[in-house]
Amino acid sequence: MDMAGNPSARAVKRIEDVRVLRTAQFPEDAGPMAHPVRPDSYLEINNFYTVTVYEKGAEVVRMMQTLAEDADQGVSSRAGFARGMKTYFARHDGQAVTCDDFASSIADANPGSALATHLTQFKRWYAQAGTPRVAVQGHFDAESGTFALTFNQSCPATPGQPSKAPFVIPMAMGLLGKDGAALPVRLQGEPADAPAATTRTFVLTEASQTLVFAGLTEAPVPSLLRGFSAPVQLDIELNDDQLLTLLAHDEDAFNGWEAGQRLALRIAIQLIASEADISSGGMQKSSYIEAMRSVLRHPELDAAFKELVLTMPSETYIAEQLDVVDPQRVHAVREAMRAGLALALHDDWAWAYGAHQTQGGYSPDATSSGRRALANLALQHLCLAATLRNETVWPGKALQRFKDATNMTDRFGAVSALVHAGHPLAQQALQRFHAMFRDEALVIDKWFALQAGCTDRNGQVLPQVRRLMSHPDFHIKNPNRARSLVSTFCQGNPAGFHRMDAAGYVFWSDLVLELDGFNPQVAARLARALDRWKKLAEPYRAAAQEAIKRVAAHANLSNDVREVVNRALAD
Repeated sequence: MDMAGNPSARAVKRIEDVRVLRTAQFPEDAGPMAHPVRPDSYLEINNFYTVTVYEKGAEVVRMMQTLAEDADQGVSSRAGFARGMKTYFARHDGQAVTCDDFASSIADANPGSALATHLTQFKRWYAQAGTPRVAVQGHFDAESGTFALTFNQSCPATPGQPSKAPFVIPMAMGLLGKDGAALPVRLQGEPADAPAATTRTFVLTEASQTLVFAGLTEAPVPSLLRGFSAPVQLDIELNDDQLLTLLAHDEDAFNGWEAGQRLALRIAIQLIASEADISSGGMQKSSYIEAMRSVLRHPELDAAFKELVLTMPSETYIAEQLDVVDPQRVHAVREAMRAGLALALHDDWAWAYGAHQTQGGYSPDATSSGRRALANLALQHLCLAATLRNETVWPGKALQRFKDATNMTDRFGAVSALVHAGHPLAQQALQRFHAMFRDEALVIDKWFALQAGCTDRNGQVLPQVRRLMSHPDFHIKNPNRARSLVSTFCQGNPAGFHRMDAAGYVFWSDLVLELDGFNPQVAARLARALDRWKKLAEPYRAAAQEAIKRVAAHANLSNDVREVVNRALAD
């Protein structure tokens, strides 16, 4: 996707990477197991093969590339990074090396770059845990035609690190007019007649910095953190009209997607905080519905990009934006919003499903993959709408698609549409799917995971998971099978796991202790399902704490699990 010509297609992989970072790594940074990319100490090293080491570590390397640009020498960031890699291999090929060795090689090969200038401070990304927050305030002065942006960075305390020094943060940004036109990004004091780019990267190094932009005739809409140029939380107040402008016009496709996510998140948080009856669905603002229709029907946007924009933020990500989390309320709101999209855009989903069928044989190319992804998302919404309306046409089409499919993506997409809609035909499709692939271990892992992660309605998923544990193809001592069923349920299905009766927590504690007897690594990963228990509302919070205490009290815990639960219980 990164090699695609369409800007929205090029953004797809970046968006997918950032979704993983936000739903897995950011919560880790905010929880009891928070640790730097380069951990200084540990009780059990297996607990540090984490998204922080790998995904956040990759983001740190990505920032090195961004900062390796040497404008004075006309060296681009990619060329500078490539030169740094050559230096690295020349110096260290065949050696055992450190993070410092790598960073120094990239910086030394680019002596005029921001990375070289701020190298000592940049290395804080390896030493300090936590996700930095960048709060932004803007002020437009009509008389002078200037727009000031003040960036305040901070980082919450993490275990063993009560205070943090400022990070080096590359902030890629642009400015848009109210009509969506890209504006030149020119700092006050720069020559008015000099060419100015519409995207520039500024390097934040202080706790508070202000940039003043000149030559403006109206208050611009700021497009910040383009391409997710640093792994930070960005706090900026943009109204709905500004977000809609970014969604419709931003030349940075990542920020177009981000604007859509912010719009959906705003609606979700407002509904969660309210006492509104959400049982009937259709809770979105009309402006949001129309924006999603425009994206879906847009003739130039890549299909895979459309699928990402039209997929709402996950329950996990929504929960991370709240101080106190009621998992059932979060789930109910998101499902009501999903139902609203399914019903309001029904004819548009039907068009998208028909228009994005692939002709001829299966092809793994990016364009075909994107078309399949969007068609399957459309089918999910069409099956959901049909189930809500007690109609049979689209579920019947989904079952037929399952039978006729010539590739796994479409076959599994059809089964998923029926399962997540809660339609009775789902069981027939699941049985047929198992019969077809019972000898394909990885496919059957997906079959288990689909059922463990399906939309919870009236608490049906936990009993279903218990039944599946008695299935002839389930073996608790098979790590992949255990993860596909048990971990998917406990870590990937918040509404099914966080039950009012605490049965999910009892199930969790039983399985953590059982797994710890023969596979401490898998047990420790499962134990982390309750890392964020302190954010839960009552009665979930007290019940989760009791479940963790039960595990912690076990006499023969492995170091892997003991470290996780003791950290979780620590003040």
